[in-house]
Amino acid sequence: MRNLLTAAACVLTSAMPALAGDLLVTVARPDNLYVFDAEARAVKTDCALGHNVIPGVIAMSPDNTIAYVLVNRWEDVVGVNIETCEQVFFARQSSDDVTRRSIASLAVSKDGSQLYTVRNPVRKSVDRYEVLPAEFAVYDTGSGMDAQPIAVHPAPRRSTLLATDRKGDAYIAGHDVFRIDPASGETEVAIANANWDRPTYSPPDVLAFWPTGSQNDELMLMYTAALFTDETQEELADFVWGYQSVDLTTGETEIADFASVEVLMFSGVRTDKDPKHLYGVYTQLSKHNLETQELVKRVDLPHTYYVINISSDGKEVYLGGTNDDIGVYDTETLERIGEMRVPSGGDMSISTLQVIPQG
Repeated sequence: MRNLLTAAACVLTSAMPALAGDLLVTVARPDNLYVFDAEARAVKTDCALGHNVIPGVIAMSPDNTIAYVLVNRWEDVVGVNIETCEQVFFARQSSDDVTRRSIASLAVSKDGSQLYTVRNPVRKSVDRYEVLPAEFAVYDTGSGMDAQPIAVHPAPRRSTLLATDRKGDAYIAGHDVFRIDPASGETEVAIANANWDRPTYSPPDVLAFWPTGSQNDELMLMYTAALFTDETQEELADFVWGYQSVDLTTGETEIADFASVEVLMFSGVRTDKDPKHLYGVYTQLSKHNLETQELVKRVDLPHTYYVINISSDGKEVYLGGTNDDIGVYDTETLERIGEMRVPSGGDMSISTLQVIPQG
């Protein structure tokens, strides 16, 4: 009865929803994981995790039954069945006098058998902190509630997002975008980021906390950079937005500018149904044409949103994070056509918003 009342209370009656047929997965304070029915604009599942859900980075299992969540201030990983709320996996990454935190680095292999994090260890002594080398940790997802790494490899520092491709490799977004073999730990640069060879550009500035590229099977990072008139970098031409992309099916990479910097955007997304359009969000929702490098449309939002995602049919954009509401926008008109609210009223902060296709 409680679940029925909760779901009914969350239905938005002011707009008819599009037939997206998706589930949305996110977390919000105080300690809840929520699964929303996108078509009904209603909560389907409400799971109390019993952990501090911040930062709330979420990686889904390939069959979309288990949500792996980075919790307890970047430190631990919990795996939750999104239908039953049963916790099936837990990795406490710190041990003894060493604290290990993963700054948004969480991914699952495409076969679902392994989970990866990049851990930043610090040994805490009585009189000092000792910063230890970063680690790429490999876990068996079947390890249960006391999971320990089955392998640990050296990892680049300053790492955030992780993603996995269909060839078995993992990608680490950091100072550069690195490709790593989880079996051997062999690492190479897939996309030069801060070390790119673009003489008329400054080093790029990248914000990467939200793993939301599953609809396009890509790892995508947006960057800003200063563009100069020539290689002397004495005369500024423009500040530009661009994107770096790894195709997680083929392993192909791409880097390109797409707009001048007119507004801030915290995260962006595109869909395989219409890959030439990129949607970005912060205080405004923007739609960009990547082929023509033109702004298609921009609308103001009722408040800032940190994370954006898109329906599996490409017809709806979902905006989350920050507060307790998920805004729903039409991808053609950018009209606000609905919203969903978390029952607890707790904010989602910087949590991920994952979209799961149904049917």
